[in-house]
Amino acid sequence: MSIMMNRSTSLLRLKKLFLLLLACTQYASEAFNYEPPGKDPASIDKVRNSEKAIVLTSENFDELTEGKIVFIKVYSPFCPHCKEMAAAWNELAAYYDELPDSDGILIGSIDCTDSPNGKQLCTKLKIVGLPTLFYGSAYADGVYLEEYGGDKEFKDLKSFAAEALVPKCNPGSLDACSSDDRAQMENFMAMSYTELDALIKAGEKNEKEGKKLFKEEFDKLQKV
Repeated sequence: MSIMMNRSTSLLRLKKLFLLLLACTQYASEAFNYEPPGKDPASIDKVRNSEKAIVLTSENFDELTEGKIVFIKVYSPFCPHCKEMAAAWNELAAYYDELPDSDGILIGSIDCTDSPNGKQLCTKLKIVGLPTLFYGSAYADGVYLEEYGGDKEFKDLKSFAAEALVPKCNPGSLDACSSDDRAQMENFMAMSYTELDALIKAGEKNEKEGKKLFKEEFDKLQKV
């Protein structure tokens, strides 16, 4: 059991490392280009200007999110579901703007139809549906961001944010790591891509062997 648990822990860490590797080697994809025709530009500007959260684009994303724990709404002025949650999101942004000791938290918004910089950021984050809410650390092009899937009323967003917007151990937030995890993380970060690839393959091999061993032992128990 101890061996299996150690393997599971190592595998989890390797998977996180693999995600970081993918983030470093992202390839370009087509830009988000949903722009329904016939929309009044003045109305669109009104929606955009009503945002109380910090507006994020491909130009300012890295600078504004560096060292922050973020909660980000990705939206479109044309999206009905985005409009439904707009007031709650504005209320959340205003709440954190006035909350003491919240300098390490950023409540942001990204308009995927704002060309070119909003579109480019949505492409970078691989957005496929709207609205999408992300939270966590934006380190390494957002590879550690997680998607929020709960209710979108202010009370629900506020309650979730109070628990979730805290530092978590990753290469962009080493201070949140235990001493052992930090040492291991720094060791991984010092490796070359070739060394990381070999480590990931070794982890995948260990996972296969672990599953095989479990099946063999399970089959033996069934015969007793």
